[in-house]
Amino acid sequence: MAKLTRRNMLKTGAVLTAGASGMGTGVRYVNAADRAGSRYNWGHTVDFGEQYYRNMKDIIEQIRLNEMDLIGDLTSRMAEAVKKGNNGWMQAQAGHMGYIEFKEEHKGNPGILRSGTVWNGSDYDQMKSGDVLMTNYVNEDVKAARDRGVYVIGVPVNYVDNEWAPRGFTSPNVNNWLLGDVSDVILQSYIPYHQGIVDCPEIPEMKLCPSAANSLNSLYWMFQAEVANKVKNKKAKHIDYSLQYIDTILERITKAYHQKNYMFDHAATVAKMIGNGGRYHVRSEHRGVESESNGVAMGPMMTNAFRKDKKKGDVHLFATIEPDDATIVKEAKEAKDMGMFVISIAPGNSLALRQTSDVFIDNLSPEGGGLFEIEGYDKKVSTAGGVMNNWLMWIFTAQFVDEMVRRGWIPWFWMGGYTVGGSEYNNAMRPFFFKQGF
Repeated sequence: MAKLTRRNMLKTGAVLTAGASGMGTGVRYVNAADRAGSRYNWGHTVDFGEQYYRNMKDIIEQIRLNEMDLIGDLTSRMAEAVKKGNNGWMQAQAGHMGYIEFKEEHKGNPGILRSGTVWNGSDYDQMKSGDVLMTNYVNEDVKAARDRGVYVIGVPVNYVDNEWAPRGFTSPNVNNWLLGDVSDVILQSYIPYHQGIVDCPEIPEMKLCPSAANSLNSLYWMFQAEVANKVKNKKAKHIDYSLQYIDTILERITKAYHQKNYMFDHAATVAKMIGNGGRYHVRSEHRGVESESNGVAMGPMMTNAFRKDKKKGDVHLFATIEPDDATIVKEAKEAKDMGMFVISIAPGNSLALRQTSDVFIDNLSPEGGGLFEIEGYDKKVSTAGGVMNNWLMWIFTAQFVDEMVRRGWIPWFWMGGYTVGGSEYNNAMRPFFFKQGF
């Protein structure tokens, strides 16, 4: 396949004006006419990036509409447990990004709730009567904890068979139990059992682009902030910081999506680069987005598949919660010097990263790690940047996949290994992916 050079990009209108920049930076703009339009659309009329934005926003709005009263009750129970010397355990992190985002040492974590970051949970032997456990998992350890007096909050997730998945779609749990068999109460996450939220007619066997991490991590930070406030402040409202958190995420993603035309135009450039032999790499500060983008159910097989063989003409996306994180700025400059096309998702006050990037997407989270000033704490509590970065990363990914399939370049995607037949599908398709390269 022909390589897409800077000269060819200029000839084909991929770059509107050489050296054009925003806010005095190196960020470039492209021509909207470069988008593929209706070619090879197979009947698909809604942009994939638009689908992801709308459907993910609906999931978060469903939590806000239907679960806030219960969240108020459950955070009060957790806070009372902590004040009495018991523990609140956060293990509703099944998937990819949660293992990173839930780590207790991260900024924004007030150190009140204990987080397990091991698949199927951990520390069950330390849980005692009066503790509260928030979990995705259905196993004998969870049931035993509940039987000895641990209050169990079950949170549905696509990775673990539950009442909202058709029987036989997800690999069954031990004893064929479902979430209600091991939980005292269920807090809905509104994560669809099929995980993906983008319909691609060219890939009918699955829905694309995962949703679980945005929902679970939003709930996690909502609980962190609400419980922290209730532990320290006797006059805390029943629902306060959890509502502020979810409203902040919804408000910010709505405003961030005003960058739609900018992102979607550049998605066309990325699609052409990958279709013409470029590889796709993702790197993030604290690894949350990086983990979520790579090897995830209903995500593209191409992400980081050729990371050891990075080269000129590749596409590299970076994400950071902290403004101008030194490691990310350094790696972005190295990628740029190598001749890669650099995309960054970061706080808008990341001036060095903005200068280095071909595409800069503002996550509207300038505070970095630490969102709320809560009385009784020296440091700010909860973090919005991780969820914002992940959401924007999937909007952008969905859209460059849209541009690829409209050109007849159909990428291979991972089917969830938790689904019946998923691993067999992945093993069968991998040789075709490596032959094609995306």
